Amino acid sequence: MSLPRFCPQCGVALPAGAPRFCIACRHELLQPVAAVRAPDAATGAMLPAAPAGFAATGATVRLSNAGVVQTVVGGTIKLPTDGAIPPGMWFAAEPPGPDDTIALYAPLRAVVGGWSGTTTDGWRKIGPIPADDGSGMLLIRFDAWRIWFPARGAGEGLRLHARIVAASHADHGRTRRGFTYRVNGDPPMRVYESWWTDAENRRIERPLPFIQLMAPPRVPRISDLAEQIGMLSLREAERLVRGSAAPGVFTLPDPAQQRTPLGRGIILHSVPGGVFGAAFTSLAGRPQYRVKIDRPFSSDLRTWPQQRQVIVKEAHDLGLDFDTDPVVEWWLDRNGHDGALLDVPFAEYGTNRIAIAFRRNQIVRVQI
Repeated sequence: MSLPRFCPQCGVALPAGAPRFCIACRHELLQPVAAVRAPDAATGAMLPAAPAGFAATGATVRLSNAGVVQTVVGGTIKLPTDGAIPPGMWFAAEPPGPDDTIALYAPLRAVVGGWSGTTTDGWRKIGPIPADDGSGMLLIRFDAWRIWFPARGAGEGLRLHARIVAASHADHGRTRRGFTYRVNGDPPMRVYESWWTDAENRRIERPLPFIQLMAPPRVPRISDLAEQIGMLSLREAERLVRGSAAPGVFTLPDPAQQRTPLGRGIILHSVPGGVFGAAFTSLAGRPQYRVKIDRPFSSDLRTWPQQRQVIVKEAHDLGLDFDTDPVVEWWLDRNGHDGALLDVPFAEYGTNRIAIAFRRNQIVRVQI
């Protein structure tokens, strides 16, 4: 069967080859990319397919600065490519030209079912425009500025500035603080304008590369995975979490995904007092939980801001030049952490220690 030359949904001409989706309307042209295996950029070995059940779907690629698939959200190209060069990863003496494709990350935070863009992350509301689907509805436009840069000493020290425009059917919050972006539900983000500057920040004229707009690396966590909190007998629960680095009894104030200091997660409160604390919890009618965390990240809320600064700097050095929650999630995944243990103020949490689980299947409720 021959491949279509035009998008069956909006009629836009498609590029040669086997495009995965239409950049104009996001219509999927082939099977979902999350099920496609891709070669590792460094070794050429085939990497495993993306985990099933991702909430943020759409065209995905695997770039050289992250070990997880990353979502393409628009740009100046029609065909997503794994060969796009992120900021800080261009090592050639000459800067990229019209035959090259670079990757720019939009300042987004992972949320259930997609992403969010807020004014605190650099987005600015620039007013409504009529939707082009004939519905008569208005789209709210937002824009943000991003800068692509080569590796130190490469690319003649030039920087590529880009103004990104996003459109959404609504801006959330009474303070108009931002929007929610769903890959298959909102128009692709586009590059409204871009230009080169030299080392002295002077604007210069030279050919522009193609730009691939990316969402930050989305490490599979709570809402991305079709998992549930289990229920086991006390003996089975103790057996399941045997060897866990987070032993003991926990309570679970809120089983929903939350935004924690370490990105998306579920917070459990440690019950102090060993057996007596567990007995008191049972008498108070509060369910008991166990959590299995094998490689926790340990810290306390007082020193966490300084640790976060170190993480952000390490991410910047690898081209992930943004300061949002995905940076922390990427760093924890890169270092093999499957959860966290934090020392916290008792007055704020009612306990001195909390555990943060990154997946629901790490948690079990004890059936008394």
